[in-house]
This record gives sequence, structure tokens and C-alpha cells, in this order.
Amino acid sequence: MERKFEILDALPTYGPMYIPVTGDDESYFSQGFTVKFFKDDNTSWVANFKPGWTGLNAVYDFESSFFILVIAGGTCYLMNPNNSKPIKVFGVGFESVIKALDGKLILQNLTDITVFETNGDHWTSERISWDGLKDLKLEGHLVTGLSFDPMNDKVEWAKFVVDLEKRSITGGSYRQYEFVPISYDSRKINKWNFFKKLYNRIFKLKGSTQQRV
Repeated sequence: MERKFEILDALPTYGPMYIPVTGDDESYFSQGFTVKFFKDDNTSWVANFKPGWTGLNAVYDFESSFFILVIAGGTCYLMNPNNSKPIKVFGVGFESVIKALDGKLILQNLTDITVFETNGDHWTSERISWDGLKDLKLEGHLVTGLSFDPMNDKVEWAKFVVDLEKRSITGGSYRQYEFVPISYDSRKINKWNFFKKLYNRIFKLKGSTQQRV
């Protein structure tokens, strides 16, 4: 199979000018994630992708499709090697990727996961964590992992399971504090207890930081 791309270490110093690729059509001239694409007419061009918020850089080719998924600093660019304009752009903070046996990609950020299908579609789960996911594993159609819980002093990481077929979530730190609308009074009590716990947690962390200093 003919190669469609090549990851470059830096912007080219000679030859045709590279083409900035961004999600907002604005110019970008700093060093980004640089990829050389090979077109069907045997010519090539160099793309300089504007990065997102993380250090995740990767390129994924799909044998049965014409497109390529470029991840530049946590931002996803769906590209056709023959065109310099992205098909679509999504995300800014993806931190890790798991590739399934069927070719789909599970992208993880701080609060949820996004699934990129081999046909070019993608979907994002409901929120799983307040601020942090780790130890993600894929077993069959289930994604398991741990989500950070800033309100729990004893168990800071809560388990969760995402069913990729049903697109449903079990567990997770964010869902532990959902408010059930039983009545107006109970909603006020639940919210008061929640924010009181969060307030105490924040000032406890500040106090411990000051003591260490």
C-alpha cells in the first residue's frame, strides 16, 4: 500500500512553503505538528497543524477509507491527503488513545471519552469525571478506568465503565453527585450539602498547602 503521510521533525527549510492547518481558518506560523502528505497525483505537500492543549501527537491511517486522522497537541483533524482544508476538527485536550481491534479509536481527555469510528463519525460520552481520568482499558465493547473525585478524602479515584454499544456509563465520580429532583426542598438540601462539602474540601487543600510552604 502506498504511503499517505510522513511525520516530520520540523518545518521544512527549503522547497514549497508549508500550509498552516487550523480549526478556525486563521494563519498559524509557529512550529506545530508537521506532517507531509502524499497526493494521488504523486505530488506532496506539508501541513503545519496548530496544536491543542496537550502533548499528544499522532497520525492514524484507515485502510478502507481515504481519510487520515491527525492528532496535534490533543486536537483532532480529519484530513483528506489531497486537500489542505480539514474535513472536520474536534477536541483540544485529548491525552491518550486506545485503538480497538476493529480500528475505532477511544480518545480520552480530562472529563469524558470520545469514540472515533472507522467511517469518520465520532461521538462523545456524557461527563464521567470532575477533572481527571486514568488507567483506561478496553475489553470487548467495554471501556473501564478511574475518574478523579475531589470531594472524597478516602477514595479519590472512582471506577467507571462505558458500554460502547449502548453508549451508557456506569459509575464515575461526576455521576456520584447528580441531583435527583424528588422535591424542591430536597433539591435545596442536596445542593447545600454538595457545595458545603466542596467548600470545605477546597479550604482544606489550601490549608495543607500553606503548611507545606
